[in-house]
Amino acid sequence: MENQSPFSEKSGFPAWIFWSIASIPLTIYLHEKIAHPTDSEPFDWFGLVILAIVGLFIFSIKLKITIDPKGITYQYPPFRNKPTTLPWEDIQTAELLKINPLIEFGGWGLRYGKLGAAYTTRGKHILHIKMRKGKAINLTIVDYKALLKFAESNQWPIVNRLTNNQE
Repeated sequence: MENQSPFSEKSGFPAWIFWSIASIPLTIYLHEKIAHPTDSEPFDWFGLVILAIVGLFIFSIKLKITIDPKGITYQYPPFRNKPTTLPWEDIQTAELLKINPLIEFGGWGLRYGKLGAAYTTRGKHILHIKMRKGKAINLTIVDYKALLKFAESNQWPIVNRLTNNQE
């Protein structure tokens, strides 16, 4: 079992989230420049600096998942910098589900919902992990087909809860 290949994935937020956040200060900045073209204050660039910082922060958030014979390891910097491994013997069930992050968890990021703690980025598939002790953990899976293939070939106890029309 030790020579099995691991499943590894890294996912970040969808670009539309960044552009939604970025459009607000950019629109205000451009409106002020058009409405008052002769005004020049040192804080004209303040909104764009904030935009750049927020953008860099959003793009720095990446969910890293590795699944191997030892268990499921995840990392979610800058919120969870140290990799956390969930050994297979501590996992009660691991199920692949299709969800809507807005409905299930109220959005993306480090969230809490009726399914437990969630580390969500882009995509609509999660690995719902129920622990023998403790609360459930949900991890976004972008390449769910590759995960299912790895789980089957390595005989990992990951249950596919997707129906054909959910894929």
